[in-house]
Amino acid sequence: MLSIKTSEAQTFLTPQEVSDLLRVSVYTVRRWIKEGSLPAYKVGRGWRISEMEMASWLENRTSSADPADGR
Repeated sequence: MLSIKTSEAQTFLTPQEVSDLLRVSVYTVRRWIKEGSLPAYKVGRGWRISEMEMASWLENRTSSADPADGR
C-alpha cells in the first residue's frame, strides 16, 4: 500500500485556474504541460498542477530570464 506522508495537504490546480492566476490562455498552460515545461499530473481525463510545483516553476522561469533582455 502506498502511503504519502506530508506535513500539510498539497493544493492542486486545474489548467484553467493556472491560466487565470498567470493571466495567460488555458491553451498556453496546456501547451506548457504537453511540452513538459510545466509539471502536471493526469487525473482521470484532466490535468492537475501542484500549486507548490507551479510556484517553483514560475520562480525558475522568472529568475532565468535575462535582465538585459528588456522583458
